[in-house]
Amino acid sequence: TATAGDYGTATAGNRGTATAGDYGTATAGYEGILQIKYWKNDRLRIATAYVGEDGILPNTPYKLNSNGEFIKASHHIGAISHDR
Repeated sequence: TATAGDYGTATAGNRGTATAGDYGTATAGYEGILQIKYWKNDRLRIATAYVGEDGILPNTPYKLNSNGEFIKASHHIGAISHDR
């Protein structure tokens, strides 16, 4: 299990859970779980994705787009994207 705050990077191994705060990046190994917090309608929400489902790849950094959907993050994990 790995946890990071807003704008942070969380990386977990196989079957691990990576949870990042708002504007964060999450990466998990095989059979892992990705969770990233985001705001919608003045309420904090958590987007969840499962490695191996819906095109989510292991050991690949993901962030959320403006609709709260997982997208691949840039290869520079610490980079802050302003596309949200």
